[in-house]
Amino acid sequence: MNLFRFLNLRLKGYTVLLIVFLSGCSQKPDFKTFPKIDAHVHLETSDDSFVQVLKENNFKLMTLVTGSASQPVINEEFDFAKALHDKYPEFISFATTFSMDGFGEPGWQQRTIEWLQESFDKGAIAVKVWKDIGMTFRDKDSSFIMIDDERFDPVWDFIEAQNKTLVNHIGEPRNCWLPVDSMTVPGDKKYYSNHPQYYMYLHPGYPSHQELMEARDRMLKKHPGLRYVGCHLGSMEWDVNVQAKWLDNHPDCALDMASRIEHFKVQDPDKVRKFIIKYQDQLLYATDISVQDENPDFTTRNQVEEVLNQVWLKDWEYFTTDKIIENSSSGKYKCLNLPVSVLSKIYSENALKMYPGFGLKR
Repeated sequence: MNLFRFLNLRLKGYTVLLIVFLSGCSQKPDFKTFPKIDAHVHLETSDDSFVQVLKENNFKLMTLVTGSASQPVINEEFDFAKALHDKYPEFISFATTFSMDGFGEPGWQQRTIEWLQESFDKGAIAVKVWKDIGMTFRDKDSSFIMIDDERFDPVWDFIEAQNKTLVNHIGEPRNCWLPVDSMTVPGDKKYYSNHPQYYMYLHPGYPSHQELMEARDRMLKKHPGLRYVGCHLGSMEWDVNVQAKWLDNHPDCALDMASRIEHFKVQDPDKVRKFIIKYQDQLLYATDISVQDENPDFTTRNQVEEVLNQVWLKDWEYFTTDKIIENSSSGKYKCLNLPVSVLSKIYSENALKMYPGFGLKR
């Protein structure tokens, strides 16, 4: 065979391979086999029957121990999380939290650091801080304790030194501070109308949304090396432009989407799609679902199968198709049809990056 014919045949072969490769890339991803992590859930159960649903659908979970009211409450949630992780380390990882009992008193910082070290030794890979810091706990002079309070600094330094992640629910949706008729999503209108005790528009003595965001940013400025994930799109859910500016200013930080995907749906779909593609390295898929012990007739497998059908599959449809959907909660919205490479990042790769040790047993 002469050299020209050999090269021509090789070139044709590469062309065929290229066509096959490009054809494969255009195929829609399969939900059941695509690697997926829900990076923000709450598992408070000893019934592990739900794990079978995870195995069947290639789903893994990051469960967050939440709430700083008292150490006994934290211990109960922590024990649930640790037991599930110990039994299913490939599928379930977890974050700890710390108690505010005795905050500001001698010894609080040391006790907190010792507890976090114990938590890390037992497998926790992150620390969750809830909205009660900034919105509930008050100092001796009745002022609200904010997240940038210097008394937290040794704790944030310790988390950073241990190469762990701070995952933070700061504030609430901005709608919480707006009149009902100015809110952007029906769910918030209903919730805050029915729960006036949590509706900040009715409680002007509490910190404003802006004050909470500024406290967070001051804390991050003091601790530039701290790995940080902002829950619920960082409470900047109402506008992807605001999220984009924050992500530009904090290129090593990330935002999870827990309970805020509905806020994407009421914004311009082309703008949202471009935002997710541009910031694909800083966004984590998450839902904020809760799985708890209930009666034997409704096992945790039943609960998670319901989540599968009502949440996970519907979110998958939103991110992977170009359908136009109309429903009672979000009205009419257009799905995003994101590239597979972007889906891989928001559904698993970013969670693995932001939570080192995910899927590994200590």
